[in-house]
Amino acid sequence: MTAPALAPASAIAIGAASAGADMPSHRIQLLAQGLRIDGLPELRGRLLPRLLAALLQAHEQGLARIDSPCSRAELRERIAGMAELHRTQVWRALALLDDGPLATLIEASARSSGPFWLNAALLSDCRFEIDGEPATGEALARWLGQQRPVRAPAAAPLLPLAYAEALARADYLLDRGELYPARLALQQAAPHVPPGDDAAAAALGLRRARIARRLGDWAALQDELRELGQTLNNSRLPRLERRQLRARVAILAAWHWFGSLGQAAPALDKLDEVDPDVLAADSTLRCDHGNLRGIVLRDLAIARGDAALATQSLASLGDALRSASLAGLPDALQVCAANLSNALGRLVEAELLPADGPGIEDALRWLLLSDALCARWQLGRSSLLNTIFLLRLAALGRLDFAALQRLATTQGLPLPATSFGDLAAQRWASCRARQSQIPADQRCAFLLLWARHALDEGDAFSATDLVRQARLQARKLRDEEARRRYLDEADALMPQSRRA
Repeated sequence: MTAPALAPASAIAIGAASAGADMPSHRIQLLAQGLRIDGLPELRGRLLPRLLAALLQAHEQGLARIDSPCSRAELRERIAGMAELHRTQVWRALALLDDGPLATLIEASARSSGPFWLNAALLSDCRFEIDGEPATGEALARWLGQQRPVRAPAAAPLLPLAYAEALARADYLLDRGELYPARLALQQAAPHVPPGDDAAAAALGLRRARIARRLGDWAALQDELRELGQTLNNSRLPRLERRQLRARVAILAAWHWFGSLGQAAPALDKLDEVDPDVLAADSTLRCDHGNLRGIVLRDLAIARGDAALATQSLASLGDALRSASLAGLPDALQVCAANLSNALGRLVEAELLPADGPGIEDALRWLLLSDALCARWQLGRSSLLNTIFLLRLAALGRLDFAALQRLATTQGLPLPATSFGDLAAQRWASCRARQSQIPADQRCAFLLLWARHALDEGDAFSATDLVRQARLQARKLRDEEARRRYLDEADALMPQSRRA
């Protein structure tokens, strides 16, 4: 008979023995005043066997594992009669194992404060006993002084109406790019988080972090990541929820490395930490992961002139787009299509794609799809990125507006404009009420591209005013290198605008 997936080490050992397999190497006896390993002299200490029993019980319930460790507070709750579990007590108890065969059995992020988990490989090689019987189920509960075995957490209480309403409003606003109103809705939800409901608190933290990332508010994102990390370390979330939260935090941390610090390689390392099994089970996570991985690989490919990385970048973006499309996620699909389009353009410009591979027209087709999704679902109303990509691709492909309109009409997605200037003016006017929510560097890029096309269309007056506005936006940038780059681009485009 095969042992269940979450069976304790002793049950696994018994199953293996009945099948004629080798017995586990280590026999560990939990004693009232200590621990005996393989018949060796007893390790004296009342806390160590109880810590080990609490971890074994948690492991039976899917906890005490590297992806769902136990906090010090949770272990203390499992040991009856223990009002507090001091760091020094824990450190001294674990130190008893240091020179023996179980030195690495109990692992921890921090030796004295946790969180703690059991080494899976060593655990499978151990047989635990209490009074000559397997240390499982009710035997562990009795040993820990519990009146009954600790079960998995009960169903969470009903969410307060005020919390659910504010969270739903924030999600609606987030989908439409209303970032500051969404942030306000989350502030209104915060006082109504049920006490002790770590999942409800983490839901707010994740949304605040997404808003901070989209606003380029990297300090706020760092604060949110710190709080989410504490939730991971100290909460009693179910194993699956903990794994999903860990994956989302890793993706947001990668955004911080890439967007705030400009470090593509560490961002890629952070993304590689995400458990593939979690990605396979969650289409939204897979989209977010593949989308950012593709962007990071694109920048690495361009920086290193590496065609292999360019191919990997398109593969990651393509996987994210496939997940979004098959799962019916319009917001994720329009983001992935736009980023795939931009990546194609950037990589073609860097000459990192084969001559017979996808080109500028393919990039424009994906971007037109993204644009259509935004219009159909009223998404991205506070973003200029799609228009920036469109103006940049048109300039790169040396396409006039008539040629672009023919391509769009052939695809069944005609643009509601008569020129690049008209299109840019419409997009700028459509987000006028929300321009403060658009990052300054995005505004700079948009205004300068608009000015470039205005010059090409013979409208020098508008171009001069647009360059002047771009200069004003560039001066708001905290990043000195980015500020200098945009100002230099303005000088190259229209030197006389310096006097403005």
